[in-house]
Amino acid sequence: MIFERLANVILKRSKLIVILWIIILICAVPIALKAGSVLDYDTTNMAGPDAESIKGAMIVDEYFYSPDTQVEATVLLVASFDTPEEKMHALSLNEIMPNEFLEFLDKNGLHKVTDFQIYGLYTASDDANKGVVIYAVIYGEQMVNDNLVAGDTPELRKFIGKVLSDHDMTGVTTYVSGTPAIAYDTEASASEDISKIDIFSVLMILILVGLFFRSFVTSAMPPMTIGVAFGVVLCLMFFIGSVLDIIYMTEMILLVSMLGAGCDYCIFILARYREERVHGAEHEAAVKSAVTWAGESITTSGLAVVIGFGAMSICSFSMISSMGVMLAVGIIIALVAALTLITSVLAILGEKLFWPTKMESLKEGGKAEKGWHGKMSRFGHRYFTKSVNASIKHAKLIIAVAVLFTVPAAYIMMTSESSYDMIGSMSTGEGKQGLNEIGEYTNGGMIMPSYVVLEMAESLGQIYNADGAPIGLLFWNPDNDPKINDYLKELSTLSSTLSEDDNIGEVWGVYAWHVPALNEKIVPFVPKGGMSDHEYTIAVYSAAANELPNTLKMQLLAPSQKTGTSLLEDIIKIYETAAASGVKYNNMDLKAAFGEVRYDNVYLNAMVNWVLNYVLATSVGGESGYHYPTALTHVKYTFITKDSAMSDRSMDTIQSVDGMVSEFIENNQDMVSDKWLTGSAVVMYEISELVSSEFLKVEILAVVLIFILLFFVMKSFVTPIRSILTILMSVVWTVAVTHLIFGNLMGEGVIWMIPIILIVVCLGLGMDYDILLTTRIKENHLHRGMSNDDAIRHAVTHSGSVITICGLIMGGAFGTLMLSGTNMLQEFGFALCFAILIDALLVRTYIVPAAMHLLGDLNWKGPKFMQKKTTKPPE
Repeated sequence: MIFERLANVILKRSKLIVILWIIILICAVPIALKAGSVLDYDTTNMAGPDAESIKGAMIVDEYFYSPDTQVEATVLLVASFDTPEEKMHALSLNEIMPNEFLEFLDKNGLHKVTDFQIYGLYTASDDANKGVVIYAVIYGEQMVNDNLVAGDTPELRKFIGKVLSDHDMTGVTTYVSGTPAIAYDTEASASEDISKIDIFSVLMILILVGLFFRSFVTSAMPPMTIGVAFGVVLCLMFFIGSVLDIIYMTEMILLVSMLGAGCDYCIFILARYREERVHGAEHEAAVKSAVTWAGESITTSGLAVVIGFGAMSICSFSMISSMGVMLAVGIIIALVAALTLITSVLAILGEKLFWPTKMESLKEGGKAEKGWHGKMSRFGHRYFTKSVNASIKHAKLIIAVAVLFTVPAAYIMMTSESSYDMIGSMSTGEGKQGLNEIGEYTNGGMIMPSYVVLEMAESLGQIYNADGAPIGLLFWNPDNDPKINDYLKELSTLSSTLSEDDNIGEVWGVYAWHVPALNEKIVPFVPKGGMSDHEYTIAVYSAAANELPNTLKMQLLAPSQKTGTSLLEDIIKIYETAAASGVKYNNMDLKAAFGEVRYDNVYLNAMVNWVLNYVLATSVGGESGYHYPTALTHVKYTFITKDSAMSDRSMDTIQSVDGMVSEFIENNQDMVSDKWLTGSAVVMYEISELVSSEFLKVEILAVVLIFILLFFVMKSFVTPIRSILTILMSVVWTVAVTHLIFGNLMGEGVIWMIPIILIVVCLGLGMDYDILLTTRIKENHLHRGMSNDDAIRHAVTHSGSVITICGLIMGGAFGTLMLSGTNMLQEFGFALCFAILIDALLVRTYIVPAAMHLLGDLNWKGPKFMQKKTTKPPE
């Protein structure tokens, strides 16, 4: 038998094994310390490359000039005000900060921030002196390329605070927000969470194990053993993270999983050794028995956990797949450490590992049995004796009650709605507060717009790329082409259609601009006075820009710190340069047209066309100069939700938009050849839909592999099915209770991934206690010759206390996740803690014995070639 051989190796080579572990740890520590550098704090980066939203994002990057998509370079400064004076101060930052940022330098003396623009002024509907001013702080290319923007968040916050203080504007409340700042806050919160979770998990394990074994030396061994294993796993994470995207929360879940499951394995071995010694076995025989029998149990249990976690790796969403890989690796290393490291220490130290308790004192009539330990032991023995007798006597009633609870719990699980608000659930701190402040006064999805991209069946126009210009010149195909005109009219209706969703605050795309009408509406009301032609042109176009949606208008008119001019003025310059270069529009010389009437149809088209160029499509690359046109083959619609971009309501909006766009394409198949929805919120929506559809395969794979494992270990057809059903029952209860508490009672909403991940995780971790109990029953029945009921009674009374302490440790370890400041980890912590505790304290104590009593000999019915029954008189 493999575990007997392992026991012999440990007894002979225990010192060598310990030395090898020490050497491995010493080599692993320097690399393990760098493991945090490979973690990812943005879940929207983790969709597969084949996802529609990712393809759409690539098309946006390739074809569109869209400053609002450069999120990695832009930090938002949100200035909140409640009085007229504070409002004045908040607006004055537009003049103050560009000069101040000249002093905001990196270690090489270079400017960190290269541009500062006002993004918008938003006030309360009933009070114009209460609201926010939002500014875009744009970092330089070097900072972006070196991935330093998010990490610079605390320095930026400190710098802005100093500026406010220097200018006596302390009444203005500012928030540094946006994607980079939120990523930093998430990372900082994760580090703080880990420090709290580490301390509480280890303290809890020390106390519980110390009380169980009556030894502070013994209590230190399981966490020390798993600590060594965790160091090795962090080293492996560094290398795996260079290949896979690993979300930051994986480290925390990995830590508590290894502490919970790994310490359980160590405790089961130590408890079996102590039991053998108390019953009179010699040291070597006790070590051999512990490794042989407990080793088989924890290996089977560990493999079940590895299968549960490993099944997650087939998911195409890298957040789930990489988490599954790392958790499986963590359990494997923890299992190996429990089988080799702690057993080798046990072989070397023997009873000294249980100091100050002596084995003689634990025997009947011994000193320990007369004190509180004896009272607790006798209480535990009486409790588990009564519980197993009650389970056998009232087996049918217990199973019936379990089913009665499961049915409504399953209904709650199937009908409860999940939350998609990943930012709200994962982030804390100033960045999230800034988003909340924005949502108070304007559209919550403003900083995370979503996009609809359409590929046209034929080109709508030509783009001429200019030297040094951020955009090109847009010229429609001949105005007299009726097909193109019809296309433009039809495309312009889609914006109105999308606006019908009551959660869409702004949407812009193709507009049916009527230039003569704009001339009549705008030009007469802009007096020229003493303005030059150039100044007058800017005034006219500024008036025309007011016809645009608010967010687009602000981006068009906001002055740039880099150039000192607005984008509108830059556009005019581009078209003036084009006119000087002899570029023609519909065979009309632009220079002649501009020189005659600077605000006529042609020149007003300059501003209109730039907006359409910005909004719709154009390749911003290509050959330099104005003589290499690029075909306009894609158009883009931008929509901003009223609620935050990743709120549950906004996820419904994305689904609604997808349906409206699909219907539009169905009605215009000759015009549109393909479509994509993209944006951070769309990526998350698609991820959730993808994972939900894929997880059925993951769950089936986990169930099938665990069944095969248990089939060969238990040598039974029925027992694996019974084990899986009882685990799924506890999962159903857990998901239902989690929805009731977090969704109904607290109003937070249960994150969509928790129920589906919980099933797989609990199939593995929850199987621990079923296997520990069932293998003991199997040992009693098949190897010691006990009847089925006697085997159940003996197993429950002798392993019940160990399973209980292991359940408390693992459940408590996961429960420490509730100390986190993020809703997602709190929900994960509660769900896993509840599932483990309900499984260890209720299901294994009452329901499993009742089910196995009712099944009787069916528990052990399997292929005849596997039924090798050897008997030994019961002890």
